[in-house]
Amino acid sequence: MISVSFDEKVKIGLQYVLESLHGCSPYGQERIRHLRFYAPDERDQLETELRNVERAAAASEQLKDVYDKIMILLCQMKDIRTSLRRCAEGETPDHVELFEIKGYLQRLESLRPLFDQMNEVVHLEDIAFHDPAPALAILDPENTRSRGFYIPDGATARLREIRQAKKQVEEQLYKALTDAEKEDLRMKRTRICAEEDSEEMKVRKAMGAALAPMVDDLLADADTAGRLDFLIQKALFAVRFGGVRPEITDTALELVDMVNPELVDLLEEKGRAFVPVSIALDRGATVITGANMGGKSVAMKTVALNALLLQAGFLVCAKRARMPLFHTVKMLFDDLQSIQSGLSGFGSEIVEFQKALREVEQGYSLFLLDEFARGTNPDEGAVIVQAVTRYLNDVNALSVLTTHYDKVAEHARIHYQIIGLRDVDPEQIRAELAATGEDGVAVIARHMNYGLYRVEGKSDCPRDALNICRMLSLKPEILRRIEEAY
Repeated sequence: MISVSFDEKVKIGLQYVLESLHGCSPYGQERIRHLRFYAPDERDQLETELRNVERAAAASEQLKDVYDKIMILLCQMKDIRTSLRRCAEGETPDHVELFEIKGYLQRLESLRPLFDQMNEVVHLEDIAFHDPAPALAILDPENTRSRGFYIPDGATARLREIRQAKKQVEEQLYKALTDAEKEDLRMKRTRICAEEDSEEMKVRKAMGAALAPMVDDLLADADTAGRLDFLIQKALFAVRFGGVRPEITDTALELVDMVNPELVDLLEEKGRAFVPVSIALDRGATVITGANMGGKSVAMKTVALNALLLQAGFLVCAKRARMPLFHTVKMLFDDLQSIQSGLSGFGSEIVEFQKALREVEQGYSLFLLDEFARGTNPDEGAVIVQAVTRYLNDVNALSVLTTHYDKVAEHARIHYQIIGLRDVDPEQIRAELAATGEDGVAVIARHMNYGLYRVEGKSDCPRDALNICRMLSLKPEILRRIEEAY
């Protein structure tokens, strides 16, 4: 079962995605807050959701006005589920509860023709609303179509008598001349109002009892409203970021030109563009190598994000995709380690690794380790990551490790490397810095290629750190000693 912490959602950009959605109804907002991931044995339900989202996204331009009207109605809905359950349990609803249930039913009544318009184009599967007319007839017996809730005089013969008597007393009170007469009439009106409250309570109880057999359908409609709300938000998200419906595979994962929406928006604000990343993975260990600031973690987190988006029923952010369904997705990132155990950084890494591995080995999983064993010295770290890589080759999981340690990739089934500064001339960067006086890190970042390429055969980690030292004009005496060591 997939479980993702808030910190993990933030780290990979999933929280950004959820916060970019504009759930309108309390039911849709709840679905976004409590994101549900489909399990591998729920593949049929997931594929139905994906087809619905894909069709809704494809029709978004044609149905823009319809979507807007649907969302306005959803925004006007209140959460009436507790009141409905009280009716089902035989409790007497108060005036406010009946007012809110009536408002919900009226908006549901207005929503259904818009939903039908949408459905004529989108052909949604396994999603439908019940007719709210029978429930509305209970709360609006005189068919006034008013927005408010009022128990009519004719609800019972006794109520009609009581209200007529109250009206007469109020007229007499208006005409009364003496204080004694007024006081007597006020006391009489108080007694009549108590009778009216008692009779109205009987009517409200009867209305609740009449609604009780319909509660399951009304609750199902609230759930459907939330599903429709979330579905439209998923469709609009897919339109914005070019979502596609993946082909579901048994084990292999292939994402062509995948993007991370949070970074797309962040770079756009800075006048830059996110470089789409393509990657193909399968069971066993894949190692991604590259220099620091080279985008290894971004590639890994974008894989994690898209895997989780798929299993939450989103179209994934890529040009083309083939993806499996995972039993769980476990992530060990640099700033997600526990520091409260009293262990060293490395000790925490090992504890978290052991806990994650136990879950990963329960079923086909996605296991992501970012710069694992960073908490110990490089010589030991390299040996440890090599051993972990060899072990993960035999685990029923798709494992991805980023590392800057040498000799790790040769133990992996698949090796990717960040293109980084491979094709950049250090002299060109030095000249640019000299001419513009810009911040060196910003200039290097602008020239950094965060794309991946698949490495065949043995290859050590790229030496971009040396190139960066050259580009930033490190003292020649220091640079010479580094070059001699290389």
